[in-house]
Amino acid sequence: MTFGPRRWIVHLSDLHLFGHPAEQATIFESLVGALAQERRRRGTEASLVCLTGDVFDSSTLPKAAATRAFGALLDGMHEALGARVPTVIVPGNHDRRRAGLFLPHDEGLFEALRAALRGRAWVLGGGRPCLAEVVPHEVHGLPLWIIAYDSNHLPEGAIGAGGAMRQEDILRAASIVDGHEPTWPVLFLLHHHLVPTPLTDLGPIEVRSPGPVRWLVENGLPRLLANGDREELFMTALGAGTALSTLQAMGRPVIVLHGHKHYATSRLLSGTRPGHGDVLIVSAGSAGTAQTWSPEGQDAARLWPSFNVLELEHDWIEVEQIAFGWRHVSESIARRPMVSALRRRARWIPMPVDRESAVEPGPRLLANEAVHELFEGSDAARFDAVVTRRVRFAGGAQPYVETVHGPPGARLRQGEHERAVPAEIAIDPSEATRYALFGASPRTVAEAVRVGGRQAAPFGRAALMNRYQAERAALIVRGLGARAATAFGSVTDLGTGLEAPLPVERAGADEVRVRVIDCAPRSLLRVHWLLDDERALWLGEQPRAEPAIRSATRDAASIE
Repeated sequence: MTFGPRRWIVHLSDLHLFGHPAEQATIFESLVGALAQERRRRGTEASLVCLTGDVFDSSTLPKAAATRAFGALLDGMHEALGARVPTVIVPGNHDRRRAGLFLPHDEGLFEALRAALRGRAWVLGGGRPCLAEVVPHEVHGLPLWIIAYDSNHLPEGAIGAGGAMRQEDILRAASIVDGHEPTWPVLFLLHHHLVPTPLTDLGPIEVRSPGPVRWLVENGLPRLLANGDREELFMTALGAGTALSTLQAMGRPVIVLHGHKHYATSRLLSGTRPGHGDVLIVSAGSAGTAQTWSPEGQDAARLWPSFNVLELEHDWIEVEQIAFGWRHVSESIARRPMVSALRRRARWIPMPVDRESAVEPGPRLLANEAVHELFEGSDAARFDAVVTRRVRFAGGAQPYVETVHGPPGARLRQGEHERAVPAEIAIDPSEATRYALFGASPRTVAEAVRVGGRQAAPFGRAALMNRYQAERAALIVRGLGARAATAFGSVTDLGTGLEAPLPVERAGADEVRVRVIDCAPRSLLRVHWLLDDERALWLGEQPRAEPAIRSATRDAASIE
């Protein structure tokens, strides 16, 4: 059996209700508006809504007020999507623990939600002994099996945001599905990721409130346990490898929907034995927060809230990420295709995604250019930099503001004014904008370790954040000397977290550049280079960069 006529499923995750009260009124109003836009665009009601956890920000919220607030939001979403669209909800770590990380482990809030939504949504959890449940076909009416899994079973341990994939529960669900409607695919819903997600798998645990708890997480845990302050150690689903093997052994095409890490990503894991199925893994970003991304422990960007839409028709599936404006109530959305695949029995055959269907609000840029000229300043352990920025708009010139970052202690000077970073600067579209950044980046391995800890990589870097769609973006770094021979480049899509190598072009002895044609919004271009190591002589004599005064007055070359 195929999916039949065209249907579409909304996949939301990580609302974190009551987690960001100053912003969430406008975020949720914009969410409902974006869902209504999807219904108008597609001309039909949604077939299903899947919410993969972290409905609330903490299990300690007052139950009556929390469930009442979510019920009102759910009514708004149903009104936007159609009359009482079937809805399936699974819990997240924030729904079970205080701040999602700390004891007590409490089932009470989700049990109250299940009771409050009886007849309006199918809610997993609430003290049920089995962690996996096959959602009755009568609930959704779609030609597929839906298995809801509670990956948040973590009754012990004072600190932890992960969970466990209990094999017996998956096998029990598989036995219910086995032999019934053998051509139906499986939609597997859970909160935690089964495969580490890009960027976030290296990120530190974020504790919002200062005090002893924050000190314990940031300083105490890594001293007791290697990488103890890293998310991946505490936030993964134990037993994910076994779970994936079992899903493949079901012999059906599987779609896994999850949240937890606030990034929209897609992965395809192919079965390797005859009769095994493929597993298509799709994660959703946060629909209730503007996720921060930080390269130096400081916020560099805040991503728009988003949800995913899965479109199913016959033997074809396509997934899009829909991001929506959040600073004020807005109808602005960004639409980005994530994956397209054909179904062949138990296999997913990836197809080219339709890039032409992408929608990116905001202005268009002809060029976005940054030149970083490095020199040794008063602190021999760090580079200072003079940065030249050029932005050219496709239409009339518009304001362009960006945030300058650097390691702790770095300072920005523009004209006569000097201030600590991070700091916002306005870039003049009509001419080059220059500023100096003192203490811009470590020059030595020892300084990188001092700033970033023992796990710090022995690489320096310069970066360009491309905020809008640009015909071309370029990052040029000068003053590396012999280090230029070690340079390499990368480009990161901050919407999905996907990072790819970027070829480095070399001009002269110590200039390197990277460029991207037709550069997507929210793309981060980087040039990396190997730092000086006082214990090694592999670089030989280190040539000093040109004096600061000469660097500051030299015109930066265009990428033309």
